[in-house]
Amino acid sequence: VVNNNNLNISISFNESEKFYVERINVLGNQITLEEVIRNTLIVDEGDPLNEILFNKSINNLKAKGIFKSVKHTISDGSGPNLKTINLEVEEKATGEISLGAGVGTSGGSIGGGIKENNFLGKGIKLDSNIQMDENRLSGQFIYSKPNFNYTDNTLFTSFRSTSTDYIKDYGYKTNENSLSLGTTFEQYENLYFSPSLSTSFESLETTSIATDNLKKQKGDYFDAYFNYGLDYDMRNQRYQATDGSRTYFAQQLPIISENREIINTFEVTNYKTLVSDMVGKISFYSQTANSLTDDDVRISKRLYVPYKKLRGFQKGKVGPKDKESFVGGNYVSSLNMSATLPQILPSLQNTDFAFFIDMANVWGVDYDSSLDDKSTIRSSTGLSIDLLTVIGPLNFSFAETITKASSDKTESFRFNIGTSFWWK
Repeated sequence: VVNNNNLNISISFNESEKFYVERINVLGNQITLEEVIRNTLIVDEGDPLNEILFNKSINNLKAKGIFKSVKHTISDGSGPNLKTINLEVEEKATGEISLGAGVGTSGGSIGGGIKENNFLGKGIKLDSNIQMDENRLSGQFIYSKPNFNYTDNTLFTSFRSTSTDYIKDYGYKTNENSLSLGTTFEQYENLYFSPSLSTSFESLETTSIATDNLKKQKGDYFDAYFNYGLDYDMRNQRYQATDGSRTYFAQQLPIISENREIINTFEVTNYKTLVSDMVGKISFYSQTANSLTDDDVRISKRLYVPYKKLRGFQKGKVGPKDKESFVGGNYVSSLNMSATLPQILPSLQNTDFAFFIDMANVWGVDYDSSLDDKSTIRSSTGLSIDLLTVIGPLNFSFAETITKASSDKTESFRFNIGTSFWWK
């Protein structure tokens, strides 16, 4: 204190002792190639030992979903300021077989898939799945190769086939096959860029009972799109995040397309640790589909509320209707809130409970504004249960609708069962 009313402040910077990684030993991997593990590490041999980056590396390894446990020890190296890291991993079954079903007021749906997260021990991901109900059959296969050609880029390709048959009820049927090729890489710190190219072939058949708009869209279509996504990931950890946020934006831009639809997708999710080890999650999602030439958006490009965003309702059975057909909309939005409930049956291991509230809406009918349904908010609340058993993981969802339109189709119960296997 100088002259009673002034402060002299002195700041000193002292360099702390630095440690360097002399060697990293990887133990316990019998199937997984060592390069898969090392390529995930941010801190490598010869680098300064940064505790924050090293912990992030461990979380990235856990997030791969191919290890039952990841442990590490740090010991003194051969000289001063040198450290040796021992990484010990315990591998687990990386293949998954799943079966899911939903039961509602007007029928049910069933689906399943086979997924492999570590094909040939190279970290390659294979995912095939199929979904079926009385009017729709869709299947998809995805191949994803991380660190393609040692570029730190993920290369992915996918094939999808969808058949929708409403000939008897609404007078139309569509068949679509699409193929895409793209890559994902970290453009800036925590910001991931995912460009891709996709092509699709589609046929639309109609009968005399179809709506006038559908009859105008009858025919065969070839489309080519440039797609990209921006993923800004600020979660504290990718594996079971307890804090932070994740923001995602994507666009589908037409290269060759008769209707020239442009589709925008935006989603932001926040995580927060609450009392008693509860983890809260809130997510806002929105999507738009409009034609650049003011044409009507094709029936297959119209939007529906994503199945996971609105529990308690059947997939694709909410929103605007043309006669008896759910035609989707040009706009979709949802707000989802959930909280884990670790205090429920804490003695019951391998069981997770979560309370959720889902709210969503789909609206906008470009070819007939009288069909719009923007004033009705669909909402539901319920409990989800994840249970790990000897036959695989089980997921149950019990939902009760809060608000809905009289034409919506509800689904109070949904379950998913899966099992795992080794791929050698």
